[in-house]
Amino acid sequence: MNSLIYAPRWVKALPPVRVSGRTLKAYAMFAEPDCNPDLPEPEWLQRHVASVFSGPPQEGDHPVGFLILHHGLEGSYLLVSQWYDADMLKHWVRGAVVDADGATTFAPLAQRDLIACVWELEVIRFERDAWVNTVLARGRLDSAALDAYLDTTFSGWV
Repeated sequence: MNSLIYAPRWVKALPPVRVSGRTLKAYAMFAEPDCNPDLPEPEWLQRHVASVFSGPPQEGDHPVGFLILHHGLEGSYLLVSQWYDADMLKHWVRGAVVDADGATTFAPLAQRDLIACVWELEVIRFERDAWVNTVLARGRLDSAALDAYLDTTFSGWV
């Protein structure tokens, strides 16, 4: 179990990930940024995000969203979110599983009703505000609104 102590974590915006007909803003989050963590290779991240989706966007799905790769104290997590039906968010949480050969996969958590931790919620809040300000405030989902949304990213401490 985690302790009841809050310590800020570093978030770094990464290049967008394009997978299964979607463009997702990408973030890496680090519980221990002083350990000189490596940023994921785009192909590695794309492969793991693709494992979350069963195909292209369905009716009501918007082709954009965001992901968080969180290197926490107790493991690494992949959160993938896609905007749906104007003002809703689909959300998947996966935990890293490393096999005997050192290969990583991401699998659904045993505790399937978990949504996010307090640090991830800050990025989700930022993304909520970005969606409201760049898409919903315009009242349309055209290329200009999508570009504005995808260009609105966050890097810093949460």
